[in-house]
Amino acid sequence: MRDSYTRAMGAARVFAVIGLVLVTCGGAAAPGPAPSTSGAPSLPSPSQAGARQLSAADAEAVVGASVRAALAAFKKRDGPALGALAHPSKGVRFSPYAYVQATNITLSAAQLTTGFTDPTKRTWGVTDGRGDPIVMTFTDYTGSYIYARDFASSSQTAYNKTIGAGNTIDNTTAVYPDAILFEAYDPGSDPALKDFQWQSLRLFFERSGSGWYLVSVIHAAWTI
Repeated sequence: MRDSYTRAMGAARVFAVIGLVLVTCGGAAAPGPAPSTSGAPSLPSPSQAGARQLSAADAEAVVGASVRAALAAFKKRDGPALGALAHPSKGVRFSPYAYVQATNITLSAAQLTTGFTDPTKRTWGVTDGRGDPIVMTFTDYTGSYIYARDFASSSQTAYNKTIGAGNTIDNTTAVYPDAILFEAYDPGSDPALKDFQWQSLRLFFERSGSGWYLVSVIHAAWTI
């Protein structure tokens, strides 16, 4: 009986040691997330949804400097500054209306760098109501469909929500679910006609690596 008891106790001690080793190894292999000490918002990775759900304050903290740089680049017609903001692999897509299409023009960082001196005319879409092709240089398109108002001085801006509302479908939530949205809104000069005269500039930023880059520039306005 004593030998049987001794063997049983020895086996129990062996299993206890093995169990302790397994628990220790399992804990080392999957540590919990380290606490944040920076006070900055937790940024979603390129494959993780959530950027569009950031609060306005957190979204501005992430891309506010890039927004101001983009507005200044369009206002000053500064191609190199604009190219530096472009998404490194996707480039920047330009849409003359709130509804984004696969046929919209996309320009690379290199093309944007020389965009304001490039005489190339491109077909950016069709005019509202008439359906005529929008054939313009990048400089002319900027003046008509990007920086048609002084959006850098706009008193009405928003992050991750739209301000201007018209009868054109806005599909950007589906097209850019992981992007941060910035909108600058201008109601027009006549308050009585703001429902028809308003225009908005919408900028979308997506994360690539450790940075956030401009991926889309959209002109929104009342349409027929």
